[in-house]
This record gives sequence, structure tokens and C-alpha cells, in this order.
Amino acid sequence: MKPDNGRSSRSTGSRQAHGRAGENLACKFLESRDYSIIETNYRSRYGEIDIIARRGGVIAFVEVKTRLGRSHGEPFEAVGARKQAQIRRMAEMWLAGHRRDRALSECVFRFDVISVKMDGRSPAGGKANFDGSEGTRPAGVKKIPGIEHIEDAFR
Repeated sequence: MKPDNGRSSRSTGSRQAHGRAGENLACKFLESRDYSIIETNYRSRYGEIDIIARRGGVIAFVEVKTRLGRSHGEPFEAVGARKQAQIRRMAEMWLAGHRRDRALSECVFRFDVISVKMDGRSPAGGKANFDGSEGTRPAGVKKIPGIEHIEDAFR
């Protein structure tokens, strides 16, 4: 018998669908900012890196957090110390598997977080719009309606 963790398979499936929709929006957002997507959903024994992207000489390991409402706080707040350590370990494994790629020896690596806030109850109805306009933001934070990109979010 499976333990009851208080989550139905329906809510888990819905959460995964929203997560995938958020990751797809994050990829489109990054591509609109001249990033090339190297890999998505890289899995290792430690977990998964949502997006690995490159722009110029920078490789970004990107964690995407998607939320439908404000009841659970800001999406980026879910990337605590434990998750950061997990992402670092996964990035080390990815880099070890690509150590023969000479182009990577000239790159700088960083960890980014993208928060996606959706306004609907389903991925089809939940939309985060981005039109390319940005206001004045602190260095390292790129924000457009529904999407916030925190560059070099942790080390």
C-alpha cells in the first residue's frame, strides 16, 4: 500500500503540467533574450536541472519555479539552501560528462532562477505574457509580466 502523503495523483499531475508549461515559457523567454537552450530536464541521481542554456560565454543552469497564485509566496522563494546544493551537485555531474567539450573551458558558469506566475487554473488557461518590455531593475534581475529572471541567483 502506498503511503498517503495528502496529495492525490490528479493534483500531482496538474502540478507537473503547470511545471512543464512554466518551463516551456521559460525556454521561450530565454530564447527571446538570445540564449541557446543546450538541454532541458537533465536528470542525474541527484535530481533534475530544468534548463541548461548558453548566451555568449555564459552557461546558465536554470531552475524554474511556477505558481498559479500568491498563496504560496514568490516562486523563487522555493529555491532554498537544500535545493541550491542539489542543483550544484547536478551541475558538477553535467560538467563532468562534458569535460571533453573544449568550448566549455572558455565559459563562465552560473545558477539562475526563473519565476513564472500564471494567471489561470490550467496550463492552457494559465498565461504568463512577455512582450519584451522591461522596466528599471536591479542588476541581475530581468522581469517582464509574469516572468522574473534572476541571474546568478546563488553560488
